[in-house]
Amino acid sequence: MQTNLSIKSITVQNIFSQYLSGYYLINRRYQRKLVWSVCEKEKFIDSILNGFPIPMVLGANYRRADGTTALEVLDGMQRLNAITAFIEGEFSINGHYFNLESVAQTKAKKDEGELVQKEPFLPVEECSRILDYPVPFSVFDESEPGKLDESFRRINTGGRMLSRHDVRQAGALGLVPDLINAAAIFIRKDSSHSNVVDLRNMKNISLSNDGLKYGINIREVFWARHGIILHDNIRMSRDEELVAHLLAYMADPEKAKTSSEYLDAIYLSSSEESQHLTRKINEIGKEVLHEQFCYVFNEVSKSLDACNVRFKNLVFGGKPNKVALVFQVVFIAFYKALITYNLNVSKYDALCQSLLGVYEKHLAALNSDRKWTAEERNNLSNAVLGLIQPHFVKKTEVQRQSQWVGALENILNESKTEQICYDFKIGFVRFAGDQDPSPAKVVSKIVKTLSAMTNAKLGDCYVIVGVADKASDAAEYDAHYGSTCVEYNGFMITGIESEALRYHGNIGGLEQKVIQLIEKEPISDQFKSKIKAGLITFSYNDKQMMIFKAHRGDQPEIYAGKFYTRTLSHLEEVAAERFFNFFEIFKKEIELDTKGL
Repeated sequence: MQTNLSIKSITVQNIFSQYLSGYYLINRRYQRKLVWSVCEKEKFIDSILNGFPIPMVLGANYRRADGTTALEVLDGMQRLNAITAFIEGEFSINGHYFNLESVAQTKAKKDEGELVQKEPFLPVEECSRILDYPVPFSVFDESEPGKLDESFRRINTGGRMLSRHDVRQAGALGLVPDLINAAAIFIRKDSSHSNVVDLRNMKNISLSNDGLKYGINIREVFWARHGIILHDNIRMSRDEELVAHLLAYMADPEKAKTSSEYLDAIYLSSSEESQHLTRKINEIGKEVLHEQFCYVFNEVSKSLDACNVRFKNLVFGGKPNKVALVFQVVFIAFYKALITYNLNVSKYDALCQSLLGVYEKHLAALNSDRKWTAEERNNLSNAVLGLIQPHFVKKTEVQRQSQWVGALENILNESKTEQICYDFKIGFVRFAGDQDPSPAKVVSKIVKTLSAMTNAKLGDCYVIVGVADKASDAAEYDAHYGSTCVEYNGFMITGIESEALRYHGNIGGLEQKVIQLIEKEPISDQFKSKIKAGLITFSYNDKQMMIFKAHRGDQPEIYAGKFYTRTLSHLEEVAAERFFNFFEIFKKEIELDTKGL
């Protein structure tokens, strides 16, 4: 059956209006982050200003569960972002910024203080010329994921626009690419609540560029901070190649290979290599393997932090060479110690020191023009294991909390793109005015919020206690308890250990009280079990945190005999006259999720 295809033009002004309404969607399964530099954006806007032709934007109609439509952008995300970012004053063209008085939406944002007019600005007539420019669009009416994936592949045939790994990922479905992507995101901390993201939110989960301050500072990403992968190579997804090699080894150490051709194969679901690796992952368990990866990574990171040293400077006595390969060897050595031999790190600083100059001493075999083999990787990791093993001891208990250090940072970043599914509490006890030491009121608010979240959105939802999103609240909390908060990406981590110690004796006492209170909440027994199972207490930078986690079930959740939903950070009761529409949308969302849309 032939797909309906329409060719049309949309003016820049209409594009901006649609952008503000949330019309443009990005599917992160195959779309890059925002990667254009300021220079590239300036040249593109200059082409529009001077009336030069520009490439066509390709998209597919997207139908939401509530019946509204949007456009899933297959090709043109960078161009659309350049247009909207210029209008919002993020960069200039020839030294001049967009005149915010030129269009009603930006004038309103300026008047409300959301946008600031930067100077000098373009004359109104030049702004009008940009706003009236007709941008060509090719839109087809297709919602089948397979056809969308194939369309993206064909658009980027030959890898002219994307790196080899970007094209490798495009349209790659299944357990293997999903696991690799999740692990890579855990390290970069650019996670989003779902694959489909509003274009307006892409800045919050993109890597910063020179002159452009996006949500993730690329210089702080582990790979760049430790000199393992260069900035530009991270943007080209070389970090995901490295993660893919590590996970493939962890799942199948005997058959995992070190070549690019092997990566091509495991990303192709029909290949023998992909099917074999999928079976191996299933034998271990996807979640177990992901948890093991995060645990090993965090232990490597903690070891480097103990000596306050960059990986590149630690392992190389001379000029760095093939740093990513050296990291593979070291990571696998840690994996063997922590997972294969079930050991714990005994002293992080001593462990870190044992890797000083390890390249020249033990890994110089990597200094060769020929491709290294899986056998060499295994042998070299055994050599490093011999160096580091004296700094491990036999594990006395299963440690499951290590991954939550990185997971918290990912959750905080995600909250900036999908506010409905995230909420934060500074603590359980009021620290101003009359103090009630019982956490009952806050626990009730949390449970009610979780019920509304699961009714409003698919996927996991979180309420985190021990986090302030306002510096003033954190300062008040610190003054009350005599503590010092920790800052992360605009969030203030206060922790809950001070109030737990003051009112409940310790964290364990507080946790037991919270569980008892959840049992008394007016919700179903099934939902109570979900919330209790998702309750996690862990330490982040010596701050004790408590996370409440829930997931949507097959039916909407009822709280005290009523249905609630959530819009942004506000709870709303579902009125009786809205019941039919509420249930229809709930059902439709589950159907679309089942189909992978």
